[in-house]
Amino acid sequence: MLNSAVEVFSGLRCQIVDGLKPGTNPTKLVVLSHGFGAPGDDLVGLAGYLIQSSDLVADTCRFVFPAAPVDLAPMGMPGGRAWWPINMAKLAEINQTGDYDELTRLLPDGMLPASEQLVNALREMQTQYGLDDAATVLGGFSQGAMLSTDVVLRRGVVPTALALFSGTVLCSAEWQQFAAEHPGCPVLQSHGRQDPVLPFPPAESLRELLHGNGFDVSFIPFNGPHTIPEEALANLAQLLSN
Repeated sequence: MLNSAVEVFSGLRCQIVDGLKPGTNPTKLVVLSHGFGAPGDDLVGLAGYLIQSSDLVADTCRFVFPAAPVDLAPMGMPGGRAWWPINMAKLAEINQTGDYDELTRLLPDGMLPASEQLVNALREMQTQYGLDDAATVLGGFSQGAMLSTDVVLRRGVVPTALALFSGTVLCSAEWQQFAAEHPGCPVLQSHGRQDPVLPFPPAESLRELLHGNGFDVSFIPFNGPHTIPEEALANLAQLLSN
């Protein structure tokens, strides 16, 4: 049986899901952030899959799914949310020209406030649940993966693992500097070779940036588009069972 609730941490409305028995406290915190244009509960369904994958996950993990702060309804996307605005036309142009350096150098307007808000929310969750970085898995999909990467590198968070599904490199010079100063952590990364939104080569660059600075990266390339493959979820389930 799944337990679900809604709580607000640092202004972010969060869906909370776990399979814990009544009166049991979590010993692992899993925070997964959705991508651009998705509803705030877009990844909530992953909790059921992961909880059902293992009794150990069910008995230890609490999953938190924060909804991004930017409402995209005024941009013609009712129900859609974003961590920061994205110029989709410009992204499509980069994909068409193959000038990926332009993409990876970007420091998007709004990313730094979003990164600060998420790390503040994370600290509030950890305080409330009595957990620390060593008991936390942080990650997300697409824009949520980029945000989670920035939180780890820029804010000095050292989670037990970083899960990056279809992310990419941003503000590469800064991330390179922060990664060099970071103690490192295990990283689970997946990316589709036919991803039409965030192309595959910059995902390889992200892997190289992290691996080259001492992060233990498990990279799952797959033949497919902008999505989370079952193999990546199975690997995340295994990671949470350790």
